[in-house]
Amino acid sequence: MLSERKRKEERRNFVTSKAMNFMVMTLIFTVCLMSVNCFAAGSALDSAKNLLSKGAIAGGSLWAVWGLVQLGMSIKDHNGPGIQGAIWQLIGGAIIIAAGSVISTVDLSMS
Repeated sequence: MLSERKRKEERRNFVTSKAMNFMVMTLIFTVCLMSVNCFAAGSALDSAKNLLSKGAIAGGSLWAVWGLVQLGMSIKDHNGPGIQGAIWQLIGGAIIIAAGSVISTVDLSMS
């Protein structure tokens, strides 16, 4: 009985995690498609760099927030592997945010 309940919980966490991955990737893709308006004014490389930076920071933030949600659910259920996965997801979100902030500091001038 307990193992079946645990399997259902793990399946729900897996489906929820895949749904969040899909939403983040869809958001990033949508932002990239809307970037055509950014290229009309100013340097195209600077606009692309700023858009990529903002997208990475937003995506990393969503990834880290979802890691916090997973961490809370795993702590509630006393699920050791789930806690570990959530902590790694938080670290991954922080790395993505850091990469986004580094992208914004890169100088792309051709001079």
